[in-house]
Amino acid sequence: MNAPQALDDRPVAIPRIARPGPLRLPLWLRAVVLLCCLVEAATQIAPLLGFERARVAGVLLGGFWTPLLQGGVGLYPGQGVLMFLTYGLLHAGLLHLAMNMISLVAVGRELQRMIGSARMALVYALTQVAAALTFAVMAPQAGPMVGASGAIFGLAGALVGHAAVTLRRRHLSTGPLVRSVGLLLVLNVALTLLLPSIAWQAHLGGGVAGLLLGAAMALTPRR
Repeated sequence: MNAPQALDDRPVAIPRIARPGPLRLPLWLRAVVLLCCLVEAATQIAPLLGFERARVAGVLLGGFWTPLLQGGVGLYPGQGVLMFLTYGLLHAGLLHLAMNMISLVAVGRELQRMIGSARMALVYALTQVAAALTFAVMAPQAGPMVGASGAIFGLAGALVGHAAVTLRRRHLSTGPLVRSVGLLLVLNVALTLLLPSIAWQAHLGGGVAGLLLGAAMALTPRR
């Protein structure tokens, strides 16, 4: 009968389990945040250099002007098309910029987990256009519009739409989601009453478009 072998008491290396790091924002979203901050920084610095009307010039050149969709003549060729892009890079001040950029990063980080970077970029672009068109239809006599909040509401709507469809398909409760949407609507109405200059029409258009896009993307999952 063989003697039992002695237990090997040499130290054994245990492999470390890699923990997932924080989700990085996609390059395009970081570029949007950077561009918005640079535009606002230039607008803030310009008066110190003698350009007192920099903000007015920025709105004239890059804001969304409904009359340009009604046969108006722009200040440069193609302004009626380019303004769908440029209005989202302009803001009415540091507070407006800060609120939008914080919201964009927060919503974008969560939505990226659901639909990925490329689909989120598509939602951002389409809802920015939808927000502007809704503003033009519902407030044809209103002044120029600036800000990224229409597209941000589009991302929020896509998040809600995607989450709602996913929860229903998995037979999970949508109660917390409904409460979150209700809170978002209450806050938007409160802001509209407190700050009448807010383009709530753009928020509505971007949010509804995002809701539909998010729901559609939940029904057609990524490969």
